[in-house]
Amino acid sequence: MKSLIVLALLIAAGVGAAFFFIGRTADKTTSTLLGFTDQAATAVAQANVSAALAAMQAYGAANGGYSSASVAGLAQFNAGLGPTISLHDLSTTSFCIESTVGTTSASATGPGGPIVDAPCP
Repeated sequence: MKSLIVLALLIAAGVGAAFFFIGRTADKTTSTLLGFTDQAATAVAQANVSAALAAMQAYGAANGGYSSASVAGLAQFNAGLGPTISLHDLSTTSFCIESTVGTTSASATGPGGPIVDAPCP
C-alpha cells in the first residue's frame, strides 16, 4: 500500500514538472514570436525610408531643393509611398525622412545620410 502511494506521488510530481517546463517553453516561444514582429516592423520601416529617399532625391533635383517637399509631392515620383512616411526639418539643402510602423521608427537625414533605427533627430 505504501509503495502505491509513493508511486502516485511520483507520478503527480512528474506531471507537475512536465507542466512547469511546458509552460516555460511556451513563454519562450511567445517572446520569440513577438520579437519577429518587431523585426518585421523594423524591416518595413527601413524599406519605406529607402523608397522615400529615392523619391526625395528626384524631388530635390526637379524642384531645386527640398524645402517645399511633401509626401504628396514625393508620390509623384513614387506612387507606392505609404502613410507611414513623414518629412521633418526641410530646407533647401537638407531633410529628414521618417517611417513609423507600429511602435518602430526608421529615418534618414539627407542627402547622403544612412538609414537608422530611430526617429528623426
